[in-house]
Amino acid sequence: MSTHARGGPMVAVMDTVQAATEVTPAPQPKRRAARWDIPGLVRRRTGTLGVTLAILVVSSSTIATQSTFEAGLFDLRDMLLALVRIDDPLVLAVTVLLTLVTCGLAEGLLGTRRLLAAFVGGGLVVCAIGEGIGLFEDNVIPEVSLNVTPDTGAPPIAALLCVAIAASCFASPLWRRRIRIGGVVLAVTMFLYAASASDLYTLIALPVGMAAGLVLGGTRAVGIPRSSLHEKRVLLAALTAITAIGPVVATLWGSGAGVLSVYSWLSYDPLNVADGVVCAIGSTNAPCPPSASVYAELQPASGWIAALPQLVLLIAAWGVLRGRRGALHLAVGVNVLTFAAMSILLLLSETDTLEQLATVRAAYDVADVWQTVVGMVVGAALPLMVAVLLVRFRAAAQIRSIPGVRRIFVRTVVVAALGSLALALVGILMTSAEFRPWPNVTTVLATLPLRLVPPSLLPPEALVFVPMTGAAQAAWYLPPLLFWLSVVVAAVRFVVRSGAAETAPDRERARALLAAGSGDTLGHMTLWEGNAYWFAADAEAAIAYRVRGGFAVTLGGAFGPDRDDASVGAEFAAFCEEQGWTPVFYSVDDAERERLAPLGWSSLQVAEEAFLDPRSWTPAGKKRQDVRTATNRAAREGLTSRWARWSELSFFDRGQIRDISEAWVSDKTIPEMGFTLGSTDQLDDPEVRLLVARDGSGRITAFTSWIPIHRDGTIAGYALDVMRRRDDAMPGVMEFLIGQAVERLREDGMTVMSLSGSPLARHSTGDDADPSALDRGLDVISALLEPAYGFRSLANFKKKFQPDFAPLWMIYPDATQIPAIAIALVRCYIPGLTLRSAAEMAASLRRPREAAGR
Repeated sequence: MSTHARGGPMVAVMDTVQAATEVTPAPQPKRRAARWDIPGLVRRRTGTLGVTLAILVVSSSTIATQSTFEAGLFDLRDMLLALVRIDDPLVLAVTVLLTLVTCGLAEGLLGTRRLLAAFVGGGLVVCAIGEGIGLFEDNVIPEVSLNVTPDTGAPPIAALLCVAIAASCFASPLWRRRIRIGGVVLAVTMFLYAASASDLYTLIALPVGMAAGLVLGGTRAVGIPRSSLHEKRVLLAALTAITAIGPVVATLWGSGAGVLSVYSWLSYDPLNVADGVVCAIGSTNAPCPPSASVYAELQPASGWIAALPQLVLLIAAWGVLRGRRGALHLAVGVNVLTFAAMSILLLLSETDTLEQLATVRAAYDVADVWQTVVGMVVGAALPLMVAVLLVRFRAAAQIRSIPGVRRIFVRTVVVAALGSLALALVGILMTSAEFRPWPNVTTVLATLPLRLVPPSLLPPEALVFVPMTGAAQAAWYLPPLLFWLSVVVAAVRFVVRSGAAETAPDRERARALLAAGSGDTLGHMTLWEGNAYWFAADAEAAIAYRVRGGFAVTLGGAFGPDRDDASVGAEFAAFCEEQGWTPVFYSVDDAERERLAPLGWSSLQVAEEAFLDPRSWTPAGKKRQDVRTATNRAAREGLTSRWARWSELSFFDRGQIRDISEAWVSDKTIPEMGFTLGSTDQLDDPEVRLLVARDGSGRITAFTSWIPIHRDGTIAGYALDVMRRRDDAMPGVMEFLIGQAVERLREDGMTVMSLSGSPLARHSTGDDADPSALDRGLDVISALLEPAYGFRSLANFKKKFQPDFAPLWMIYPDATQIPAIAIALVRCYIPGLTLRSAAEMAASLRRPREAAGR
């Protein structure tokens, strides 16, 4: 396909011009490359270098002299030394790297004095609180073991976490949320699963760091700001990954004192060799000799079979991050299975068995029965809570899997289960004489489902026979290993292939039709995830739609070479009736409204679209003074513009754009909307163009995104989609960017430019003296949403450019269905909206209006 067919002259220019500036600013002194300014960097990061040097000097001395550290209780000197002292070379290397990164970034936000105050002052407070908790645990609740007693002072990692949380109070909403959630996840995970003294200190560092940030003058917004769908996926994926990694942390680094140290207990093989006899502690049928003094796991490596379900969770976490709904369901399923397994383990485990296990397993000599029982309860509740959260926020993962992919996954798991069970049945029956005690057929069949459970998760009380020889052990361990390996492979295929949405083949067909023909200004939005497609039988035309509550809501009108065929709309209406849906043509232009007129349906204006002709538009005229002022000011302040694709931007530039977008989302009282409103999720579309504004330092201060408008097989122009800016951006930066866009489209010979539609907005004319009841109702809704999304303000902003306004319509068959249609539209714009969240949203929308009324 030619360059012209895919993007027209505009694309060719964008491919060659990487940093085009429409207004030439006054000559600026050439800036030196700051990244090579070593002396300047040292001056700006003196606090970071000072902390790093202190850690290096004190720790190197400790390692060289091999001295031990016994901190005195509440001794200020010892507490200060603990903050910069490490006695392991590998840990020292990692800590130095973390210090340079954490303190270096934090110093840029806090400044040197605040950095040192957070590190030293916050670290001392953390140390004092930790030692106080240690005294309380030793003297008041010595029988309750929650962690290793904190008596060595707070380590550097606790002070660094304190610095990071304090710095979050000075960060943008995006990084404020990421830092805080990352810190909470790290600290809570290590405390629950590992529970060393250092982990208690890191847990204490969370509130201390928050208090330090507030005292030092940071933002008072102590909560987690509202996030976009992309950020919700990041958080859900992180939550899923933590539930997968946590048991591994407990196994490899756990102290045995943590609340969830029970997960490391589940990595032990319940089968033991005691005085040469294979047995299971707590088993009635195959007990261990009462006089045995030496116990050893039969197959220590069998614990790794229990890691395979955790690997499935990690795979699911990756899928959730990519927006796969099937991966989210997979994560829910594994967590529910974990909840069921832990609940059964809790119900079957007996107190005396737990006592014997705590005695025999040396790694758990700090654990007692109370802690193990509590760990089982929490260990069962945690995956259930994660599953509930995943279901609650499932709307963040919108890419549905192909039914065929789901069937293949289920079929693979079922076949693997049946094959593993058959292998276990045949193997055990063939080697039945090599088990203790000898199992009959009834016993084998009754316990056969247990052969799919990782051996280390089997409660000893459920073991009615144990393998004695190598052949019997193969029949015991191989079936669960093969089954879970098959599940892992099936999960990988399922998550990867789920990336092809249910409509993927149709989407490619729709893309070809749009590229070969014409579409309205929403035409390119039809290619985004979440839409279904209907194709005309006897014409080259298609309609994109979403089904919500029995209504098939279209995204604009028909598109393709034959979009003007009047029979297309009627055929789609007939198709919907066959499916039991009510068709609603949404955001269609005047031409589509005329083609649908023979249906005899009602129409309602739901938006207005602003058009500019880039061939004739100029910023001249009194009413366009704001555009000229913004352009001139941009020239004075050294503001520049650049066209680019998402793929052409650097990692740092992408981060800035996401930062700007997240700040915008966090400032809204309702969730991020979709459907006819784009977001950063669509910016990586290769046909979407970005126009970014940079200040004199190269920082991105605002950006706009533009989607192509197809006319007769070519791209005739572009439509404005996303438009966001920093709070401290130059006033008029958006006027500047749009003015630059007009100039570029004129140079590229484009004939149409759309500033997109303004939902629930209508350009007032003399004909509006007597609006209908529905029109008045829309005005009320528009006023209600104005504090949250600013649709009216957006429409007024576009009037600065003196565009031509064109109405966008909703065509519907029955006026009595308007309330139900409204609900369907809300569900299109905000997927996954529940009654509770809708009520909360309505309450949040009322508050700004009430405040304005006062």
